Amino acid sequence: MEQTPEIVTHLIDDHLFETSGFALKRMEDIYRKNNGAPDVPHRHDYYSIIFIEKGEGEHVVDFTTYKVENQTIYFLLPQQMHQVIMKSEPKGWAITFTEQFLIRNAIPDKMINDLYLFNDYGQSPPLPIRDEDMPVYVGLVEQMFHFAQAIENYKLEAVGSLVKLFLIQSNNHCSMHKLHNPQMVETSNHLLRNFKKLLDEHYASWHMVSDYAAEMAVTGDYLNKTVKALTGKSAKEMIQSKLLTEAKRALIFTPVSNKELAFSLGFEEAAHFNNFFKKISGQTPSEFRASVH
Repeated sequence: MEQTPEIVTHLIDDHLFETSGFALKRMEDIYRKNNGAPDVPHRHDYYSIIFIEKGEGEHVVDFTTYKVENQTIYFLLPQQMHQVIMKSEPKGWAITFTEQFLIRNAIPDKMINDLYLFNDYGQSPPLPIRDEDMPVYVGLVEQMFHFAQAIENYKLEAVGSLVKLFLIQSNNHCSMHKLHNPQMVETSNHLLRNFKKLLDEHYASWHMVSDYAAEMAVTGDYLNKTVKALTGKSAKEMIQSKLLTEAKRALIFTPVSNKELAFSLGFEEAAHFNNFFKKISGQTPSEFRASVH
């Protein structure tokens, strides 16, 4: 089988106004530079926030297509595959920053992890912004733009503070927060963070909720319900989403055979993998690869 070209990964240095791991671009400038043509599916080696003030089109994130509408914000983790397809010139911003930028500016992982719109598998829906909240978001980004260009002293600190405020504002408006008791929220957040960490490390060998629950000293039922309350998806659904996403990435961007892929993802038989893939996606692995190519 012919080698499939590997997906392009964009680096933070590709952007203007790069400031110690931070960059900011107007969506309209990106659109004009590309003459309105959609970008090809690609990855970033940094976090991305796409803030659409006005626009219409589609945003594809790890094989799921979302409608682009006015007053929406998208959140992307490093290495997620995505593609923006606009019907006309948009108005908005692309905010990008690295892990090192978060560390330098004392922005804790918790702030990223607790904003459940940052997902590297499963759903990555946009955050809709109400009319009355738009001036706050627009003001924060315009200040980022100003400080990134105009100020020499404490530029990084100023931009870092504004990014932190943007994340706090988004976190407060995220409708995916389901719990209200502060102690219960923190306990559940901790459980979700641990579950996501374990899932990233063991998805290829641990396919059952009970595998993760045992490691975390909770029941499978409790883990399922807690994860669903916070994310809208049960632990079982997140495990399946992770496996499916990794399988799709491999099918598109590598020449691996279905049998090799099945074994690498922890399936004892290729037939079991095929059945799993078709049950969740509606296609066999071969059908999916052929449809994309």
